[in-house]
This record gives sequence, C-alpha cells and structure tokens, in this order.
Amino acid sequence: MKTTALLLALVVPGVIAVGVAAVAAAPKPTTVAEAPASAGVRVYYFHGATRCATCKTIEAYAHETVAAAFAPELKAGSLEWAVVNVDEPANQHFTRDFQLYTRSVVVVDAKDPKRFKVLDRVWQLVGDKAAFQKYVEQEIRAFPRS
Repeated sequence: MKTTALLLALVVPGVIAVGVAAVAAAPKPTTVAEAPASAGVRVYYFHGATRCATCKTIEAYAHETVAAAFAPELKAGSLEWAVVNVDEPANQHFTRDFQLYTRSVVVVDAKDPKRFKVLDRVWQLVGDKAAFQKYVEQEIRAFPRS
C-alpha cells in the first residue's frame, strides 16, 4: 500500500507536467482564411470544441515538427500549417471532405484539395515523440506536390 502511494506520488506529477507542457507549447490556431493562397501543401490539425490532453499533444508535436523541419517552406509560403475546429459550422465540411472520424493531422494539396492524406498513425505514435515527429516529417516530405 505504501509502495503504491509512493509510486503515485512520484508518477502523477510527471504525467501532469507533460500534459501542461504540451498545452503550453500548443500554437495559436490559424484559420484557413488567414492562410496564404500560394501554398503548395497545407498541413492541417483538425480538432473539436472539446479537447483532451492527447489531442493537444498531437497538435503540439505536429506543429513543432512542421515548424522545425519545414521552416524554409513555411517562410517561402510553399507549405502552410493550419489548426481548424471542425465543430464550428463553417468548418464542418472538412469532416466530409477528408473523411475524418477523429481529431486528425491531414496533408493536402492546396491546388487540388481532393488530393490528401490523413496521417492516421499519429494516435499510435503520440506516446513516442521522436517516432511521431519522424512519421509526420516523412509523410509530408513524401506527399507529391502538384
């Protein structure tokens, strides 16, 4: 019993700290209307009005990956990052457009939005930041540009 209490006392603060750090690192949402029209590729993070710690971590990791691995493309405007709340009426079409069934990272051809890839493995990899970021970077780099 004392061992369990001690273990909880040591583990719980660490788990809370990781969740708080992920939330604090989350970027300010960007609306699609604010995104430059010249981008060749858009990387979206789609979320809803209710957001769990894991959802916020996925957003933070994906944003960090895009910002670090694609800084020149972001600066040049050939790649853009957008965070979209699909629960807002104006954004509900994205759920149909990209066949979303959960909160998702999606890579989209900005010139032909029917060409896209939902990065489904982010949910499996969220517990391993390095693997998550490697996966997201590889998928964006492999996405064919039009």
